[in-house]
Amino acid sequence: MTKSSIYMRAAEKMNATLLEREREKEREKEKEQEQHQRKSKGKRYRDMRRSRTIIQAEQLDILYGCYFKDPNPGKHEFEQISEWVHLPKKVVQIWFQNMRSLSRSWANLPTESSFLPHSSSRRPRTHLSCLQLSILQSCYETCAHPNAMECEAIGTELNLPLKVVQIWFQNTRAKEKRWRLQQEKMNSLKILV
Repeated sequence: MTKSSIYMRAAEKMNATLLEREREKEREKEKEQEQHQRKSKGKRYRDMRRSRTIIQAEQLDILYGCYFKDPNPGKHEFEQISEWVHLPKKVVQIWFQNMRSLSRSWANLPTESSFLPHSSSRRPRTHLSCLQLSILQSCYETCAHPNAMECEAIGTELNLPLKVVQIWFQNTRAKEKRWRLQQEKMNSLKILV
């Protein structure tokens, strides 16, 4: 093998590599152009959207009446309804579609029975005796933010679960904060008067 043939092969490899790089750059440019075109089409589409339709009360009465007769009308019914309410057929179709979606979500709302107190998922309310309340109050005056060990000790002494003691302290701090804010408001009103 001569030096010139080695150089020729090296030059061919180099040319092939350079050609491949150029092709790769061209592909990247094409991808960027396609992405740019897609973005600009999206912007143009958003600019072309029609303004929101405001449906008048009389039109709504007709739409609700038609919806309660048939929530899923056919093509000809949509055309007839759109003539009655003087709205484009597409607007009427979307209104019906939205109403069907709303009625499905209303059907999934919780019933009154799920709001009843002491349902199976909730623990019954803890009623504290006067003695327990006075001990908790004195502990609160000593320390408004007890740690878990202190709450557990208080709970053991009063025969209450740890969570009940922690929640009692949280609620008491919240009540005190509300009371302070109310006092500040009243004082600021007195200053203004």
